[in-house]
Amino acid sequence: MASKKPSDGGVVNRLAGRGEEAVTRLVEELGKNPRVTDALSRVMDAKTRIDQSARGAVAQAGLAAADELKELRKQIERLERRLAKLESTDKSTAKPAAKKTTAKKSAAKMTAKKT
Repeated sequence: MASKKPSDGGVVNRLAGRGEEAVTRLVEELGKNPRVTDALSRVMDAKTRIDQSARGAVAQAGLAAADELKELRKQIERLERRLAKLESTDKSTAKPAAKKTTAKKSAAKMTAKKT
């Protein structure tokens, strides 16, 4: 089994730092290129149009949008908490019910078996 040297962490950290620097330089250079910025702008505009079309299609189909579903889930959770609170309050204030006797049921079963 190979033992880790204290310098192993330093090598990895140095490589990670160099990688981050290279990516930063690349992004800066791409940001200066007008073709790249124009392409990104067109892509974002297209995404906006697609999102609007998708929302329209979902609404036209009579389906709920994701944000509507999220709000409905929150409402259900609030109602469930409220119901649980009401049920716990109801149980604590209700009088304990008397147990029903099952003697009549037992007698009925016994006579049914005999016949």
